[in-house]
Amino acid sequence: MTTLRHTMAEIAKLARVLDVDPAELEFLATQPASAIKTFRDQVSDELSGRDVVRMQRVAAAVKLVPKPIAALVAEKALGPALAAAVAGAVEPARAVAIAESLSPEFLADATVLLDPKRAAEVIARVPDTMAAEVARVLIERGDYLTMGRLAGAMPESVLWAALPQAADRDILQVGLHLEDSSQAERLLGMVTDRVPGMVATMYAEEKWADAISLLDIIGPAERARMADIVAEQEDEILDGLLTVVAALDAWDALLPVAADISLTGLQRLAQRPVMHDPATLARVSDISLTQNLWLALLPLVPHLDESQQRAIATRVLAEDDDSLRTLILDAAPEAPTVIPLALSVPDARPRVLALLDALPELDSLIDVLGPDHTEAWETLVTLIPELPDRTRKLLAVRAANCGLDVVSEMFGNYAAPDLSGRSNSRS
Repeated sequence: MTTLRHTMAEIAKLARVLDVDPAELEFLATQPASAIKTFRDQVSDELSGRDVVRMQRVAAAVKLVPKPIAALVAEKALGPALAAAVAGAVEPARAVAIAESLSPEFLADATVLLDPKRAAEVIARVPDTMAAEVARVLIERGDYLTMGRLAGAMPESVLWAALPQAADRDILQVGLHLEDSSQAERLLGMVTDRVPGMVATMYAEEKWADAISLLDIIGPAERARMADIVAEQEDEILDGLLTVVAALDAWDALLPVAADISLTGLQRLAQRPVMHDPATLARVSDISLTQNLWLALLPLVPHLDESQQRAIATRVLAEDDDSLRTLILDAAPEAPTVIPLALSVPDARPRVLALLDALPELDSLIDVLGPDHTEAWETLVTLIPELPDRTRKLLAVRAANCGLDVVSEMFGNYAAPDLSGRSNSRS
């Protein structure tokens, strides 16, 4: 879902460059967004290259007339398209000086066609008041594509001047249309105090799909910050998000958040009704396994109840032995979570115990268990009669090393019943 949204955003940007209706380019929807962007950059370079000499001649002529006259020529004779093209060829200070004599509406028209790569120095010199006025016009027009395309080239001083013109919904849309998605973190970092308002707007205006797309393009730190803010909202808002994620099957965008979200946020997430639906849990598990998000799912697992964990384990245990072995080893640092999870389905325990016991790395997995991993130790203690000798003895040693002497004795002193009626100590 999020991949398609990013692709459609790139198609809209390409349509702007080609001056065609985006609907005419919908046949590109099956292509990666990155490929469309690369093609768009090539088209922009080609179109700009054709007019280099002509733009240089126009720029030279602009230098010969006073700034007010140059502004009048730009607005009445050149028009927005040619003015935008010339902006990159004129000395930056003079280009800005001429722009100061132009109306915000004309500047907004020209900005739509401005190439941020060729006019970066001009953009950097734009006065704050001019930036605010142009931003106001673009926002009134709902032209988030232009604002997103230029935001990455704007210095923070210009962004700070433009931000007050934007409502919370506008900031979200600009973030989705950023030319360089890495700039989303910079933008969000500047509007941290407005994120709660953005979240409320997403809920009130049913913009969760946009929010999910934004989560998909920002880095872990900003993603976790946004997720924590969402997790602090009322149950109705959090449930609204999860319902949309389930409906859009967008768990691939939400799961990575679990790796960085706070413990309180994980607890609230685990408690929501959607997360108690077996079908939802099976789908979450399936996506985590098929889209390389297994490690992203694990931080959530300790906060799930037994029935939730069993639903996830059932899907994980549907993997063949080779795949299951790989999953366990990949998650070795999370052994205190993985081992109880793998053993939570009674019918599958013999298979899992045999697989674990056969692992050359079993001692390394067990060594991850610490004295504070109470739940893992409790699970293993209840399974003492089912544990193979090697596993039980390794656990006895590990418990002793952790100072859990009573637990160590329970593992070490267990005697399996002798079918002949005699006790057979296996300590």
